[in-house]
Amino acid sequence: MIVGPASQILGVRIAQELGIESINTEIKKFPDGENYLRINIEDETLIAGKEVIIVQSTGPSASADQNARLMELFMMIDSIKRMGAAKIIAVIPYLAYARQDKIFRPGESQFANSILHLINNFNIDELYSVDVHSPIILNECSCKAINIDSMKLLADYIKSKEASDIVVVAPDKGAIERSQALAKHLGENIPVEVFEKVRDVKTGEIKMSGIVNLRDKDVVISDDIIATGGTMATAINLAKASGAKKIYVVATHALMLEQAKFRILKAGADEIIGTDSIDNEVCKVSLAKIIADYLK
Repeated sequence: MIVGPASQILGVRIAQELGIESINTEIKKFPDGENYLRINIEDETLIAGKEVIIVQSTGPSASADQNARLMELFMMIDSIKRMGAAKIIAVIPYLAYARQDKIFRPGESQFANSILHLINNFNIDELYSVDVHSPIILNECSCKAINIDSMKLLADYIKSKEASDIVVVAPDKGAIERSQALAKHLGENIPVEVFEKVRDVKTGEIKMSGIVNLRDKDVVISDDIIATGGTMATAINLAKASGAKKIYVVATHALMLEQAKFRILKAGADEIIGTDSIDNEVCKVSLAKIIADYLK
């Protein structure tokens, strides 16, 4: 297994679940900004003729550069192919650009599809991702492509916190299906409430509304991605105003950019819960076993 620089925690955990060797990478940037990547091996015959798994999330790097993570992924695949791997499996827990799957304004790029087309050019054999923002885009893949659902894992973590009288809240209509799935794993008859969100397609500003009874309830606000935390903070404020007792913020891909942690905690969240699709301090739920089970 090749563990990419963006998935060091998850990659090692998956390798341990599978009982296989893990190899890391050496990366740097040249003065002109070009990426450099080297698989950390001295003997290329270790790769020739083997089935190789690459684990590389494409969330933002330390400098908030998702493009660098994509380039690292492409360079890992390219290197493995050059060394003669018999089969290449790419595990991309967080798929960059997946939210750019629709056209809202004239002249925009529907780039989510193009990312899959770029990956197709490498002729890999299998692709696994987790909670893709719009799973239908995986139909663009020319290889076997699987979207893994993390809802049960996240629900199990929340249940371990001994939350009671739970209500799941979807911060917008796009999160309804995910929130309903999470509620089913939390228990029978767990209600799901939905806030109304409107985003200005030019400025990105959001307005949210919703009148629901959350008095003395433990509230779980669920979404697939947390970026800057603006949507979550607004939803938390509404939940607090509706009487929520405890508030758990849950996301598969907690990118936590800019002042996201500050916004969410200041708004009144008791805990932020993410998975190790992103290497950071809120990755409290590991995807390793479920991904390993699919790979097996």
